Amino acid sequence: LEPALRSTFGLAVYEEHILQICEAFAGMTAGRADVLRRALVKQKRNAVAEIGVEFLNCARARGHTDAKILEVWELVTGFNGYAFNKAHSTAYGVEAYQAAWLKRYYPTEFMAGVLTGGKGFYHPLVYILECHRLGIGLLPPRVNQPGPAFLPAGKSIRVPLTQLKGLTERTTARLLAEAKRRSFTSLNDFFRRVGPTSEEFEAMIRVGAFDEFGQSRTRQFWEALHLIKTYGQSSEPDQAWLIPPPSLRDWPSVSLDEPTRLEQLRAEADLLGYAVSGHPLELFPDIAWDSYCPVNQLHRYPHELVTTCGLVIEQRTHHQITGEPMKFMSLADWTGIVETELFAQTYRTYSLATIRYPVLEIHARVEPFENGCGFTLRVLRASAPRFRKPGTS
Repeated sequence: LEPALRSTFGLAVYEEHILQICEAFAGMTAGRADVLRRALVKQKRNAVAEIGVEFLNCARARGHTDAKILEVWELVTGFNGYAFNKAHSTAYGVEAYQAAWLKRYYPTEFMAGVLTGGKGFYHPLVYILECHRLGIGLLPPRVNQPGPAFLPAGKSIRVPLTQLKGLTERTTARLLAEAKRRSFTSLNDFFRRVGPTSEEFEAMIRVGAFDEFGQSRTRQFWEALHLIKTYGQSSEPDQAWLIPPPSLRDWPSVSLDEPTRLEQLRAEADLLGYAVSGHPLELFPDIAWDSYCPVNQLHRYPHELVTTCGLVIEQRTHHQITGEPMKFMSLADWTGIVETELFAQTYRTYSLATIRYPVLEIHARVEPFENGCGFTLRVLRASAPRFRKPGTS
């Protein structure tokens, strides 16, 4: 096996290794070796077992002992379920190296590109948290920088207004076209040229899209109501009126409270999918975060039981080899992100809690990886988080 596995230090890494081992060690034909490769990748257990008998007989005919045959067979079947061919792996490796280099030397531009791409294994919230970890701030949408790309701005990233939930294709197209033609100068100017619905107009105000015009949010709402009441929602770009509308200065002054910071963050989370003006965990000020083991300290307790707490930022179900469902979850606190796993028995008991509570308390065992680089948490119990006592900060 040395010629086949020399470059990978004795490990079967690529799909080609299955073919090479079957041919070099057992003397099987290339065609039968490829049948085994496909059966392993597609997890066809019956087909693998059938070819396993053939592998055994062929290897015996070459004089190998049963113990050595079993050792090599386990090396081959350890590939079960997921593998790349060498060309595919090389292409991914090059791309991963390039991405790592960009993230190291141009983190703001890199994260802006990742968010703009909108693809990937994780929810955008995961990338937002990574921005915070890297010290990259997020800037609320601006009507004169509508997108569709996330734009680097120094050590920050501007979230595009096109990310706003509920925008119609018509409004999005007008917004981008008009912003490209010339800058918007006021709410009035924007409304005349784009003509959003009342729901879209309100949502834009709630995420701060018009803050650059210098008016308070309540003043913006007041003016939006005036524009909608005066002109309706059927305005066309550059449409004019024969009779000038009544001035907003003639309207009675009404004292309204500005939204609090928490209200602004909640509006951003509702309408953009994540908080922009602050850290996503600011949405949960009542959680007793300091009463739990922080994520960045979990590595100090290998093989021990810990109680920690985190925002569920990603979860995915999987089936164990027995066919029973289990769940993987990614939890985030103020110090980092940790991967957790609920095996079948635990998942049956606590599956509802993983859905009911956006922030989850877990009692788990810290299980280090075999190579000593990292760990995962094996969850034993999941429940609602603890809250701060009234009067404490």
